[in-house]
Amino acid sequence: MRSALIVGTRCVGTSVALALRSAGVAVHLTDTDRHALRIAVALGAGTAEPPSGLPDVAVLAVPPDEVAPSLSRMQKSGAARSYTDVAGIKLRPQEDALRRSCDMSRYVGGHPMVDRAHAGPLAAREDLFRDCHWALTPTEAITDSRALNEVLEIVALCGATPVLVDAARHDDIVARTTQLPYLLEVLLAGRSAVRHPLADRRNRDPAHSAPVAAGSWGALLAGNAEAVLRHLKDLDADIHEAMAALESVTSTAADAERSTPALRRLHAILTRAADRPTPAPARAVGTVAVSVRDSPGELARLLADVAAAGVSVRDVAIEHGPDHVLGTADLLVAPDEAAELTAALCTRGWAAELARSAPSRPMP
Repeated sequence: MRSALIVGTRCVGTSVALALRSAGVAVHLTDTDRHALRIAVALGAGTAEPPSGLPDVAVLAVPPDEVAPSLSRMQKSGAARSYTDVAGIKLRPQEDALRRSCDMSRYVGGHPMVDRAHAGPLAAREDLFRDCHWALTPTEAITDSRALNEVLEIVALCGATPVLVDAARHDDIVARTTQLPYLLEVLLAGRSAVRHPLADRRNRDPAHSAPVAAGSWGALLAGNAEAVLRHLKDLDADIHEAMAALESVTSTAADAERSTPALRRLHAILTRAADRPTPAPARAVGTVAVSVRDSPGELARLLADVAAAGVSVRDVAIEHGPDHVLGTADLLVAPDEAAELTAALCTRGWAAELARSAPSRPMP
């Protein structure tokens, strides 16, 4: 493989780009999020310049509902020879692509089984996919063997193990092993958050974390049946509301205009359930401003020096200079580490200084 086009530069897309670059592949990056794109380029994941020739493969590292529209648009413009994606569901994008009359012979659905789909480019790693499974869902009797082989080469260059699976089967497995547990965890978290010292897990006896015999659990539940039943009923109401929202999404899936209210209802349920009555207070943030050359690899070198200093960066903001030779990287760190990091970076030859005022934002 000589060249690839990565569409989307969050964690997964940037990690694919880094792996391909390390294997000698020419990587071109594009993203509507200009901030994420600049970070990916600065990390050395590829160039934001358009390819001069036809890339072998375009990797669509976009949300599931954007896969088919992006595939249709890119195929019409002849953006690459073959196409794949990295979305966490496979059947719906495949069906949407068929409805849009996409060339399915040149498209292979894909899903690297990692848990960083929603992280930004700073979480990207060249070895993120090493030894992980990478699901591929070629369309039976339609997918061209050359397209499949090119996508298999990407998986191999990323160090992953390909698993060919039917799209519906993939989605069933992911629903049972990942998405359902997540939904229940969110609903339960919303019910278990209580503002009281007794609810602090740090105050619990360590013995409570050990397995408890079924008989002992039975006695505990029976003795507190009224309270447990009350909360079970509340959870049951949450579950039925979530079921109704999912049924509404399913019945309107083919009609984007009618499905929008259903999606909003589902998002509202998840947001409400995830809210905590005692959110963690925002912590102060220290900011270290560092002058960097506006060229590929400089940000990666800076972050390597930060890691060598033993400091964890929470976020980074990049401001390019007017001449595009020098820019400023604002590193957001814990306030008690800002001075230490500034001194360490200056020792390593960087022009670093403490920002006069730290931005007011919570630390994750």
